[in-house]
Amino acid sequence: MTSSLPITAGRPLPMTPGRWLALVIGTPLALLAIGWTALTAVAYAGLGSYRVNLAAPIAGHAAAVNLDTGELTVMPGPTGPLRVRGTLRYSLVRPKVSWRRSASTITVHSDCRVPVGLCLLDYTATIPAGATPSVSDGSGDLFASGLTGSFTLKDGSGDINATQISGRSTISDQSGDIFVSSVSGSRAVIVDDSGDITGSGVASKGLTVTDQSGDVTVTFTKVPDRVRISDSSGDVTLVLPPGSTTYRVSASSSSGSTSISLPRSLTSPHLISVTDQSGDISISQ
Repeated sequence: MTSSLPITAGRPLPMTPGRWLALVIGTPLALLAIGWTALTAVAYAGLGSYRVNLAAPIAGHAAAVNLDTGELTVMPGPTGPLRVRGTLRYSLVRPKVSWRRSASTITVHSDCRVPVGLCLLDYTATIPAGATPSVSDGSGDLFASGLTGSFTLKDGSGDINATQISGRSTISDQSGDIFVSSVSGSRAVIVDDSGDITGSGVASKGLTVTDQSGDVTVTFTKVPDRVRISDSSGDVTLVLPPGSTTYRVSASSSSGSTSISLPRSLTSPHLISVTDQSGDISISQ
């Protein structure tokens, strides 16, 4: 039997317009992918690190730490200067880091200058005993533990995680989730523009929570005197301690259901106010 198919072995394929287009588009993309892979491999092969150790004397009770980017951990320390220590790990090009110190204030600027590879900026701020700290991080997660008295934590873009805090605290985040646990003291104020707010083990006498977009969940371990929660978009879940304590409750949702299951009294000194523009509200024990 003989085949009627034409014999094309050894002949080049004709360059049709579609093949020319694939060649013109595909070749630069392939070269770009190869180059990017090679650059990434070189970047991870050339790892480096260095440390930052800064101190500033305390004038009065104020203590301010300002960071434009990087993860930041804040903790109490002994009497003495305000301290910021950092470990920076990088590939190829060392990040550009500058700082400014003055009485009671340390400001650190960091800049990762390569598009690939590793660039991790981790800082730890130690707040001396008796100081009133104000801590801000422009971009990066913020961790705080063991802070007491009056203090402020602020993050521009990143999560905030604060635990074992007491006194009068103010915690705010523009974009990121906020987690607080083991919170006590006379007052806590939590503000988030975009992100969930979660509180567990809360024993503060007064709590104010404002969230523009995200769910709010708070669980109390002690009866509070005053709770105010406002959410523009997201569900609100509030859990009070079990028992016979009565509460004066005001709760309203413009778009969502409202469920209240705890003892109530119009003359109770324990005030609960919850408003929600879009989302469900649940208040229980």
